[in-house]
Amino acid sequence: CLNCEFIFIAPWELLESKEEFRRYEMHNNSVGDPTYRAYFQRFIDYAFEGVEKESKILDYGSGPEPVLASVLEENGYRADIYDKYFSPEKTFTGKKYDVICSTEVFEHIYSPMEALEEIAAHLKDGGQLILMTHFHYNDWDRFRKWWYIQDPTHIVFYNLITMEYIGKKLGLTLEKDNGKNIVIFRRGRKKSEEI
Repeated sequence: CLNCEFIFIAPWELLESKEEFRRYEMHNNSVGDPTYRAYFQRFIDYAFEGVEKESKILDYGSGPEPVLASVLEENGYRADIYDKYFSPEKTFTGKKYDVICSTEVFEHIYSPMEALEEIAAHLKDGGQLILMTHFHYNDWDRFRKWWYIQDPTHIVFYNLITMEYIGKKLGLTLEKDNGKNIVIFRRGRKKSEEI
C-alpha cells in the first residue's frame, strides 16, 4: 500500500484452510520449551512494564499451546486465550480488557483490520493493545531476502508507518514501540492521567 506501506501477497497465493492448519500443527511452540518461554519472558519484560497484576488480559492467537498465557501466569498475571484453530471459543465475547496482546499472529491474517476492529472493541478505556510481528524494511531487495517471508503462512507484513495508520483507523494512540517487532497502542488515557 502506497499510503501505509502494508505489504500483502496476492489472494490466489493464500493456502487453503486445511493446509494452513497442517502447517500450524508443525510449529514447535511448546509450553515445555525453555527457549520459547524465555522469548515470551523478554516480551513481557518489555511490553508489560507498568501493567498491574489484576489486569484483565486477552492473549489473541494463543497457538496450539498457550505458552504466553503460561509465562504470564508465572509473572502473576491471568489471561483469557483465543485462537482461531486451537481455542476457537470466543472467550472475549461480552468482556472488556485492560490488555489485549497478540504475538506473532497478525502476519497470518489476510484481512487484519476486521480482526483488529473486533478485538479493539473489547479494550477498556485506558487499555492497551500490544502487537508483536516483525517489521519489514520497505526495501524490495532486502524484503525478497528476508527470512520472515519464507513461511507460507506469513501473508501480510507491517512496519511502523503501517502501525501508525492502524492506530489512527482504530482510534488508538501508538504509545511505545521497539522499532523492530512490538507496538503498544492505548485507548484514551492511562488511569494515572485521568483528572
